[in-house]
Amino acid sequence: MRRPRLQSLLVLAAILASLLAAAPASAQSTARPLPAFGLDSPIATVTASFPKVVSVTEATAQPARSGLIEASAPLAGGHAFTPTATAPAAETFSSLELFALVNGTTDFKDVGGDLTVQRAGLDATIGRRTEERAFALHLRNESTFYKFGSGSTLVPGEPKPFNDLYETSAGLQLAVRADETWTWLAGLEVTLAGEELVNPTDSLILGGLAGVRYSIADDVDFTFGLAGESRLEDDAWVMPFFGFDWRLGEHTRAAIHGSELRFEQDLGQDLSLNLGASFDIRQYRLEEGGPVSGGVFRDEEIKVSAGLDWQVSESGRLGIEIGQVMWSEYTVLDGAGSLVGQSEGDPTNYLGVSLTFGI
Repeated sequence: MRRPRLQSLLVLAAILASLLAAAPASAQSTARPLPAFGLDSPIATVTASFPKVVSVTEATAQPARSGLIEASAPLAGGHAFTPTATAPAAETFSSLELFALVNGTTDFKDVGGDLTVQRAGLDATIGRRTEERAFALHLRNESTFYKFGSGSTLVPGEPKPFNDLYETSAGLQLAVRADETWTWLAGLEVTLAGEELVNPTDSLILGGLAGVRYSIADDVDFTFGLAGESRLEDDAWVMPFFGFDWRLGEHTRAAIHGSELRFEQDLGQDLSLNLGASFDIRQYRLEEGGPVSGGVFRDEEIKVSAGLDWQVSESGRLGIEIGQVMWSEYTVLDGAGSLVGQSEGDPTNYLGVSLTFGI
């Protein structure tokens, strides 16, 4: 039986009103946005993977939802959701994404020179779900190529302090459904990030989260809890995280996951449109004996995007994304954590492509 919509909408309206009331103070704050937490998207995938058990009457009355809209993360196993009258058996879900992104050249605001960034990598998720619990193993590998323009002074006296940086992470996520409304969440993630010859123990980053997912209606879910992550040459952070998923209709969805806002619209004919905004932070260990021996490089950015996804087959999806990096900041620390150089970058456009397979 569907839960009452009126009560759900009143709760939602109260939450949105409180957020809008706090907006002016937030806009004037000098605090940085919350760091993006890599576990949030796979956790959303896990919680979206529970089979839904409904009566025969509801099964015939409700239309099937597109997998691109129903999943709390893109391609949650690549399978569309169709209501059934009985609980399905345990099922394995998986996906593999290949991606590449090119930023335009950005001029440093606070020092001389400019920078061009290119990224490429893969993102894989494999897991298993039953009616009461789901878990997933998430693997990600990303290579980033930083091309400094001539005359760069981000690191004084070193126009090209580094070139290629790499990040590899593995995370395990678990979701256990307590009842129709509440779901418990937990996750751990291990990341190695730095130049090619860096000692793995020096580039180790640990993260974790614990929280709950609360469904106030069939089409509205909230996620909240605590997340923490270690930082290279800096104090670890621990802070609350918040997620929100609102299925506005059979073909429309709006969501907040960590530091990402996303809107999706199914256009039909195997096409879907997405709009988004996000804050990303990356941190890397630099090699011993290099221009900044044993130091740390941090890359932070806020970007807005528009993308088009094409479901080319039952298990394959091609995505194209364009957008702008509206704010960026690049920081270099030495091996003791002292500041070597820092600068914001001018806004720049970017183009990304991805190919995702449901295996």
